[in-house]
Amino acid sequence: MHRHVRPLFAALFVVFALLAASPRPVTAQTADGDDWKLVLRKNQEALILQASRFKSMETMLPRVLRDFRSELGALESLRDQLTVITSLTSGNPWELRAVLHGLDRLRGQGDALVEPFRATTEELGRIFEQIETLEGEFSRQSADKPEGEVGQAIDYYQRYVAGVKKALTRVKGSLDRELGPATRLQTGIAEMEKNVRERFSGAWKDFFLNPAPSVLGPSAWAEPGLKMELWLSSLGTYRSFFSGEQNTSPWDGLAKPAALALVALLAASVLSARIIRRFPGLTGVLKLRGVLRFTGLGLAFAWAAAASPFLLFEGLSVAAEIFFAAALLSVSRFLAVFLGEPGADDAPNPLRHLFFLFACGLALRVLGLPSPYSELIWTALLLFSAASVARRPLRDDTPDLIALLTTADRWLFTLLALAAVVGYANLSHLVISGWFLALAFLQCSLRLGRLITRWLGRAEAAGVSLFARGVVGGLVAPLIHLGLFFLALYWFCTQLGGRTVFFDILDFKVGYRDIGLSVGRLALLVVGFHVARTAVAAFKSFLPEAARLRPEWDQGILDVLSVSATYVAWGLYVLTGLFLLGANFTSLAVVAGGLSVGIGFGLQNIVNNFISGLILLFGRSIQAGDTIQLGETWCQVKKVNIRNTVVQTFDNATIFVPNSDLITGQIVNWTHKDARVRREVTVGVAYGSDTEKVRELLFRAAAEHPRVLSDPAPLVQFINFGESSLDFKLMFWVADVGHGVSTASEIRFLIDRIFREEGISIPFPQREIRVVSEPGDGQKPGGAGYPGLEPTPD
Repeated sequence: MHRHVRPLFAALFVVFALLAASPRPVTAQTADGDDWKLVLRKNQEALILQASRFKSMETMLPRVLRDFRSELGALESLRDQLTVITSLTSGNPWELRAVLHGLDRLRGQGDALVEPFRATTEELGRIFEQIETLEGEFSRQSADKPEGEVGQAIDYYQRYVAGVKKALTRVKGSLDRELGPATRLQTGIAEMEKNVRERFSGAWKDFFLNPAPSVLGPSAWAEPGLKMELWLSSLGTYRSFFSGEQNTSPWDGLAKPAALALVALLAASVLSARIIRRFPGLTGVLKLRGVLRFTGLGLAFAWAAAASPFLLFEGLSVAAEIFFAAALLSVSRFLAVFLGEPGADDAPNPLRHLFFLFACGLALRVLGLPSPYSELIWTALLLFSAASVARRPLRDDTPDLIALLTTADRWLFTLLALAAVVGYANLSHLVISGWFLALAFLQCSLRLGRLITRWLGRAEAAGVSLFARGVVGGLVAPLIHLGLFFLALYWFCTQLGGRTVFFDILDFKVGYRDIGLSVGRLALLVVGFHVARTAVAAFKSFLPEAARLRPEWDQGILDVLSVSATYVAWGLYVLTGLFLLGANFTSLAVVAGGLSVGIGFGLQNIVNNFISGLILLFGRSIQAGDTIQLGETWCQVKKVNIRNTVVQTFDNATIFVPNSDLITGQIVNWTHKDARVRREVTVGVAYGSDTEKVRELLFRAAAEHPRVLSDPAPLVQFINFGESSLDFKLMFWVADVGHGVSTASEIRFLIDRIFREEGISIPFPQREIRVVSEPGDGQKPGGAGYPGLEPTPD
């Protein structure tokens, strides 16, 4: 039909060109020359040519509309069939998913059919408006009653424009009448889609959680022959479809997967062969070939299912799921071989029994065997798998997490077999699918995690930048695990009926009033957390390089940049999180006002320390590396935090000092602007020593020590005449305050040695004690000469 629509569009656009080529209103002033006659003649020829083309369009229009009605009738017939199927379905989510696919495909066909005519109708409306404008302009010129040939020309154009307007009105009316049923069809399809999507919320619960008649009960075996006859008749529908009796070709849906599968197999073979030739020693390349093949086949059948008729959709979708599941296990096997896990080359995958049941369950759903035959077959498959798992020998080496979890399969299969017997076969199908998908994705996730951990170790040994390692370990790895989780969730939701259930789960919200958290927003919060953390770590990894490029930047500047980046990143994350939670910032202002009352009473010290920390960071009065004195304690600042400052004494004791104490109290910072420090050594010499010589010897001791600075120069002062010595003070400068105490001690050793060599004595305090005895005090102790001591009686 579309080959007839194109000439119609061409003719309609010719009409538009006719209007563009129409002469502008002619005034009486052009009658002075003959130029206006040439213009009229030229436009008259164009009008005649366009009129003939528009006439051919009117001739073609009935045939185009007839084809349009035919195709529209076919679409309405398909809509009626889907309506009947929707009304007859028992609430099976897979049937509803197939109906949604059919409605989506039908809506696409309807849009493709209607869109050209709708665009043409809109264009005709715009042309009609331009014609009316042109007609009004000619009427205005005609109101001036021009005479002669000018008046005749205007009259001619008025009649011609009126004829074009009449023809356009007729064509537009025909198109509007034809678009009416098509618009109603599209509206009906949209309403059907809405109704089917609304049924999904309760359909999967009823289908999987409500029991069917037990195979042990008599109701399940009522009229088994009739059930088989109905099932065979449904297969007859497929036979007639493939034989072409329904005027539709099944190869429209099968040609695409066949071609794409062939391309996928060829591409996988060529790519794996090239990889093997390029990397002959690469472990696991042969396993990669299976990954490419299964993935290509899965994509082929998924693409074919999206464009297939209603009857082929379920079969092609199941084939795609089975191939994708096989590709998932192949990816896990390839990772195991690549990681060099023991027995990865020849050991079977512990999930093979689950994969077998997963594929058989999908196949049984597509076949649609009547009850109780499908339940019996499914129960037999479960019991067979349970027996196979029970006979599986345990590995001698330590099994991994997946192998440990699959040890419960035999009990799970047996329990699900009993559930299928009593009427919960649908639920057992769902449990098998969910358990297989959970373990398969968990297996891939664990092995990918080990692969990333190995790469990080090798990257650190190879000297890969901290930024690259931080991005891979802090952002890429969590995003991979999160992506695998949601991929598994989406796949499991297809078992419940399709992506509608997945989006319902993402929109599931828990909250109070306007504030709430959904699964989708929780995922965004998790992603935002890792992005903020990685951004902070990446920025901090650049700080050492920035310090190398800018030597004038001290540690305080780097701390300010680090803290600022941290609070900006996490502040943006908190604001984004509040926005995702649906928080009202007006309400937050009220909460902040109430919180300020609590801050004034209970959190005053915390806020005080927080503000003090900001002052210390940006004021840089104290920064990491400074040597400070707290009372009598000397210590070194290790880190200035927001709440407290961490200092370490020279006895290796760590002290956490509240920031408010550093702001309000008096602190001695020995290295605030300059790390140099002056130290003093006091020494005394004996009376009678040569003071000039002593002075020279003290200068000599200072000059011999390598840590004593020559600028500022050392200084010797004669400070006092002591009781037993002449006191001198040696003052000298050291480049680093950390060496001040040790340097003073070493200079004392030098002074003692030099004084000994030069014969300068260092006196020590001496005291003379005189005992003055009074006359008559020469008696022995215990005699009468000592007061208070009397002879002891016999």
